Amino acid sequence: MSSYLWLVASLAVLIFLACRAGRIWIDSGRHGVAHRLRWTLVGTVSPSRYWWKARIEALSPQEQADLLACHTVELELSRADSLRCPLCHAEVVHAWTLTSDRRATIAPGSKCPSCDFRLDACRHCAHSLPGAPRTGPSLWWAGDDATFGRCSFYKVPQPTEQVCSPEIARWLKERGWETVRAPLPIVDSFLPPDFCTAFVPDRKRLRASDVKWPDAHRVALLRLLAPSPAPKTGSVEELSGDEQWLL
Repeated sequence: MSSYLWLVASLAVLIFLACRAGRIWIDSGRHGVAHRLRWTLVGTVSPSRYWWKARIEALSPQEQADLLACHTVELELSRADSLRCPLCHAEVVHAWTLTSDRRATIAPGSKCPSCDFRLDACRHCAHSLPGAPRTGPSLWWAGDDATFGRCSFYKVPQPTEQVCSPEIARWLKERGWETVRAPLPIVDSFLPPDFCTAFVPDRKRLRASDVKWPDAHRVALLRLLAPSPAPKTGSVEELSGDEQWLL
C-alpha cells in the first residue's frame, strides 16, 4: 500500500513539473532554442527566475512600461516603490530602492507622511539590541518590545556602573576604569539617530511591524522603475593593462 501511495505521489509531482515546464516552454519562444531550453529547465525549478527576470528582460521597452503600469495599478499604489503604512494605511512614496547589486532595500529616510512611521527606525535595524542592558533596571513586563534599546554598531564611553554588574564595575574602578565603551543607548527605537549611516534592515523585525519585504514580483517592478545604467564606453587609455593587451 505504501509503495502504491509513493508511486501516485511521484506521478503527481512529475505531472505538476511537466505542466510548469510546458507553460515556460510555450511562453519562452522569443528567447531562441538554446535559451528556451535553458530557461525551461531553470524555470521549472525556480519559476520566479523566468517569469520575473528572463521574461521581462526579453520584452520591448514599451511592453516593460505597460507591464510596470499595469502591476502598479494592481498594487493600488501610485508607484511601484511605494508602501502602505501598516499603521494608517497612507502611501509611503519611495519606500523601497535597489542596492548596487540590484537587490531590494529600504530607502533612507522612508517615513509615512501622515503618522511619521519610520521604516528605517532602530527597531527595524539588524544592529539594534532591544531592551535595557542585562545589568540595567528590570523591565520584565516590556520584553523585547520596549521603546528604548541599544545600538551594537555605535559605541560610546559610559559609566561602568551603568553598563557592568556591581562586582565587575567595582573591579574596573579599582584599576582606574571609570568608563567603558558600550553600545549606544537608544531612547526611542521608533526614530533613528540623526548621525546614523549604518542602518541594515532586518526582515524579521519588519514583519513584526506588518511590513512585507518585496518578493520577486515587486523586485522586478523596482528594476523596471529604475533600469540599470548604461555601460560606460571607455577609451583605450581607460582600459586595464590586460584589456589593452587583448585589443
